[in-house]
Amino acid sequence: MNSVNRALLQTKVLIKFSEHPSSADANIVLLIAQFFNRVQKRGARRMLKSKMWQLTAILMLISDWSQCIKSQEITVDPPENIGIDDPGHLGPLYIYWTAPTSLTNLTACSMRYHLEYFNTYQSRWTVIRTVRTWYRAQFDLEKEVRVRISTLLKGACTNGTELKSPFTEMVLPPNNTGPVGSRVQGFGCVFYQKEFMECTWETSLEEPTPSQYSLYYWHREMEQAEECPQYIHSNGVRTGCKFTEESLPEFSDFNICINSSSPKVVLRSAFFSLQIQNYVKPAAIETVHLEASPDRRLQVQWDLPNERIPRHCLEYEVEAREEGVGGQLLLQQRNVTNEMTLTSLSMDGAQRKCFRVRSRMHHYCADRGFWSDWSRWSCHSDTESDAVVGSAVIIGIIISVLILSLFGWALWRTWKAREGERMPFGPLHKLMEYSKELSAHSNFNKTRENQ
Repeated sequence: MNSVNRALLQTKVLIKFSEHPSSADANIVLLIAQFFNRVQKRGARRMLKSKMWQLTAILMLISDWSQCIKSQEITVDPPENIGIDDPGHLGPLYIYWTAPTSLTNLTACSMRYHLEYFNTYQSRWTVIRTVRTWYRAQFDLEKEVRVRISTLLKGACTNGTELKSPFTEMVLPPNNTGPVGSRVQGFGCVFYQKEFMECTWETSLEEPTPSQYSLYYWHREMEQAEECPQYIHSNGVRTGCKFTEESLPEFSDFNICINSSSPKVVLRSAFFSLQIQNYVKPAAIETVHLEASPDRRLQVQWDLPNERIPRHCLEYEVEAREEGVGGQLLLQQRNVTNEMTLTSLSMDGAQRKCFRVRSRMHHYCADRGFWSDWSRWSCHSDTESDAVVGSAVIIGIIISVLILSLFGWALWRTWKAREGERMPFGPLHKLMEYSKELSAHSNFNKTRENQ
């Protein structure tokens, strides 16, 4: 057995040294294998016969081995002095720490940190790797804050291997004072036409009276939180807040805290975080135009109201309904489009077709949004159907008049026949006889006067 084969056999023995080798064992075996690979590539089968080469090879192996052992002797400790600071921005917190004391004077390796914090908005851990000793993150202050950090070390001191320390953790409980039922309910915001925003809430059932609500807000363009600029009142109680457009930056966390004061008990605060571009409600579309084509299709168009929302940020929903004779509903359907026009199918079988439109923010400009109010219905009647219906109505009226006339004539004939049975003379004949009697009486009087 030559020297190279003997060395390879020794390598296999080292691999079997442990059923679960440590990282040090694995690195040593790797170095041995790499060494003998270099030996084989250089044609060292003849060179190993020389005692001088054998001595050189042993020295090289010892040198590499010593470096590996040295790297494995480094102990990586977790960061120290971890803390969390609240700057009063109603959600963002500063997480800070210091490097482990045991690695302060280490220059042969680079050091960074593995930070994890539990994102309560998404119900998952968020992972950050940074060389800084602080990090700023958004938290829901109504829930506990959970943070854990470890040290990452890599470089010549670890022979290029990245070593990771155990975690150091910190949990900050929420400051939820007051009864659970004293927190405000039904909170919601609407950003009307990108001109102003109203946030409203409902009073809690367990809140003692008298009490007064207060709203505070903060965003990235503010140094400190401020109180609501204009409260909305209902029956003398604050039930909302109105913000002007100038104080509403988009694509930024807009943090809100609502608390209330009572002389009897401390009430629970409520925290909210939103991005206002997701709460836009456009103005209602005022005019819908209908134009019929020769093939009896309808072209539906509408005009946008004068507002600050860009046209490319809107999508539209068109509702169409077809009505038959007497206003009977035949078909109702809705279509969503990014265009400001829609071609409707023909009106076969329908006397009238009506349309209305509403709009909302497209997903290119916001994650979500509110639909605007519906426009008024705009209707188009089928003229051919109207003519047929009009002719049918006229014919029906004529037929009805004829039937009524015939019925009245029949009644008159029946009444006349009955009157004839009672008196031998008709009414007209009787009137003529009475006129003759009056004339004869008048002539008799004149004769007597002449005598």
